[in-house]
Amino acid sequence: MIKIVGLGPGSIDDLTLKTIEILKNADKVFLRTHKHPNVNYLKEIGIKFETFDKYYDEGNDFDEVYEKIAKKIIEEKECVYGVPGHPLVAEKSVELILKYAKDKNIDVEIVPALSFIDALFNSLQIDPSNGFKLIDGLMLEEHRPDPKTSNVITQVYSRFIAGEVKIKLMEYYDDEQEVYVVRAAGVKELERIEKVKLYEIDRLDFIDYLTTLYIPPAKNKKERILMI
Repeated sequence: MIKIVGLGPGSIDDLTLKTIEILKNADKVFLRTHKHPNVNYLKEIGIKFETFDKYYDEGNDFDEVYEKIAKKIIEEKECVYGVPGHPLVAEKSVELILKYAKDKNIDVEIVPALSFIDALFNSLQIDPSNGFKLIDGLMLEEHRPDPKTSNVITQVYSRFIAGEVKIKLMEYYDDEQEVYVVRAAGVKELERIEKVKLYEIDRLDFIDYLTTLYIPPAKNKKERILMI
């Protein structure tokens, strides 16, 4: 059986006892990446693991990386795979693993965890039941934001990407649209929240792989001009 565990948003307090026990008792553990605040804690309690960071270094794009990760996990058949946050929230590699496992009749157990979405809304003290749209920042052409509701933009992992995301968002929002730039939501030592104008988001020097954008509903609607 393949067991997929969530490592939570990044606070040790959010690691579940079930996840820790599974990791401790596993013969083989893989983590999608070592770039997660809880990874050092796993080392401290004696959990041995391999990561797939080399796939990121060697891959041409994320689609290729996630495909390789999924195929490797399926080949193992008996292992534990750990991912940041909740396994079913914005985790393409898990989506692929579930698909391939179904094709090959391999059992998969999903062990839930607090997601970065839970931490984000808690840090911002916003009720998500008012509605929001979750979008991968690298897929803004395919998945367009809806200015009428809140939008959460993921994968804003560098200032360069923030600049690319900003340009795409300006097709839908006024340049002075308020945006919350949230780093490491829920992780006390690392959390940082800045409310800035849309045109300013790539000027922040703390943007990294733990950064997410929260965009409230637009007050001023911007008409998108379509080129024919």
